[in-house]
Amino acid sequence: MRFTALALFAALLAMPAFAEDGDPEQGAVTFKRFCKQCHEPFPGDPLAAPNLNGIIGKPIAAAENYRYSDAFIAKREEGFIWTEQNLRDFLRAPREYIPGSIMVFAGLKRLSHRNDMIAYLKSLPAGD
Repeated sequence: MRFTALALFAALLAMPAFAEDGDPEQGAVTFKRFCKQCHEPFPGDPLAAPNLNGIIGKPIAAAENYRYSDAFIAKREEGFIWTEQNLRDFLRAPREYIPGSIMVFAGLKRLSHRNDMIAYLKSLPAGD
């Protein structure tokens, strides 16, 4: 009984860190449901929006040959870099996070879905 309680306590302590890591397989499902219509995740011809390979650590509006909104251009001029945290915040409500964004996507309200999406994006091979 004592071992079970200790194991449960240890599992509960580990949950917040694990939850923030996200699940790339679940992120792939979420990507296909919400993002695939506009974003091509692999290098090649983009669909309606740039691919997202290697997005974390990149400046915003960095893809060549894509016409970004004025809001994204202004953020690029400010030196905005996609970090996990600001991507997490952006994915919650893109048009609120960057007013003037032309994205039609309303956002992912569940933190777990945003974390899964980030895990998926991190799992993609780097590319342009």
